[in-house]
Amino acid sequence: MNKNNRKKSKNIYKPYNGTSRELVLKIHEFVIKIRNERVYGQRTISKEIKKKYGVILSENTISGWIHRHIIPFANEKTQFKSKQIPPKKELFNLYIKKMISASRIAQKYKVATATVIDWLKNSGIKLRSHTESMNTPNIRKELCDLRLTKPTKDYNKLTPEKAYILGVLCGDGYIDKNFAKLEIRKDIEFIEEFLRCFKQVYGINYNYYFYNRRNSYIANIASRVICRDLLHYGDFGTKKWGAPIAILNSEDVSIKSSFLKGFYDSEGHVGEYAITLTSYSKKAIGDICKLLDQLKIKHIIYKSSKYPVIGIKKKENLRLFRELIGFTIKRKMEKLR
Repeated sequence: MNKNNRKKSKNIYKPYNGTSRELVLKIHEFVIKIRNERVYGQRTISKEIKKKYGVILSENTISGWIHRHIIPFANEKTQFKSKQIPPKKELFNLYIKKMISASRIAQKYKVATATVIDWLKNSGIKLRSHTESMNTPNIRKELCDLRLTKPTKDYNKLTPEKAYILGVLCGDGYIDKNFAKLEIRKDIEFIEEFLRCFKQVYGINYNYYFYNRRNSYIANIASRVICRDLLHYGDFGTKKWGAPIAILNSEDVSIKSSFLKGFYDSEGHVGEYAITLTSYSKKAIGDICKLLDQLKIKHIIYKSSKYPVIGIKKKENLRLFRELIGFTIKRKMEKLR
């Protein structure tokens, strides 16, 4: 190793900006405690760490602790030990004959996928392209099984939880015949409530993850059965979308309120004197007004730039909105209070 490489190697494994191991473990314990007690997000927690310990840790590090349950230094006993490379014949049999993916081979040997790719390259085994990988029998079966994930509950009834899901899909959510998705940059309680409703309606426990490249949280629902059920309530994501007929015709106040809550969580804005909401769909604006009328919440419609806006003003109307609809998103609810 030359002099330059020796200098670099001293800095490679210097975690947490040189903060001592003891202090990092103490901060980790503090983070888990206030996360459980106060449900703070990583940004707030980062500020609390700086205030209490005078240490700056990245939000990505804190996110890994609270969402992916990473424990500092947990893998330090093994991180420097190299794995023994399997024989070429064994790798060829797994990757070429059995068509097992590099990621699955990595799980078998408890190494990173990148390590397996290096093994294959060094053994002279040709790697599959992305298209070829996605068309292997094993991957096709996995994807098919994932899309056909079947609910464990009777989901045919329209419940407040399903109405909330529909409201979110009309707003920030996305859905097609195979796949539903919600991506947000903050307000973790919003994505957690979205997934709680899926658990309540369909009996399946989905999780969200942090996508570092876009600094966002993503929840994916990959199930044809669930998507088919939700899509039969109406069109989502089109310029002419409207509230589902089942919501408009429901006599259950909690159904209407939950749908509006999901939509206002997505698209609503709490200003100093009013709650406002806008949409490029005129039909949607009309349907939201109908639902507000049915709940006896007075509102006005006006135009801001090129899209119509629904505004709810005056203390009695804001109070009624808070009591009947409200927000899952804490910052919006606090501002409304």
